[in-house]
Amino acid sequence: MNKLKKQKILRFLKLFGVGTVAGFINGFFGAGGGLLLVPMIAYAEKADSKTAHATTLGCVLFMCVASSIIYFIKKEFDYKLILVCVIGSVIGSLIGTKLLKKLKNNIIDLVFAIVLVIAGVCMIIF
Repeated sequence: MNKLKKQKILRFLKLFGVGTVAGFINGFFGAGGGLLLVPMIAYAEKADSKTAHATTLGCVLFMCVASSIIYFIKKEFDYKLILVCVIGSVIGSLIGTKLLKKLKNNIIDLVFAIVLVIAGVCMIIF
C-alpha cells in the first residue's frame, strides 16, 4: 500500500473516531458533542477556529437528529419547551453565525474557552 493511501485511511479512521466519541457524548449527555468536536477537529485537521466551528455545526445537526429520533420514539420530549427553545435558538444561532464571520480566530478561541469554563462551573454548581 502506498504512503498516500495509508495517510487517507489513517485520516478517515482518526476522523471516524472523533465523530464516534462526539456522537456518544452528544447522545449520552444530550449535549456536549459539539463542545468536544471543535477542539478535536481543530487539532486533528489543523483547522482554523472558523472552519472547526462551521464543520462542527454540520456534524452536530446529524448527531442531534439521530439522538432526537430515539428520544421521540421513547416519548421523552417536552414539546412546549422545545417550541420556546427553538425560537430562541434560531435567533441566537443567526446572531452567532454573523458574529463568527467577523471575529478573528484568536478571539473565537478565547470566547470558546470562557464558555467551556462557565459551562463546567455551572455543571458542578447546579
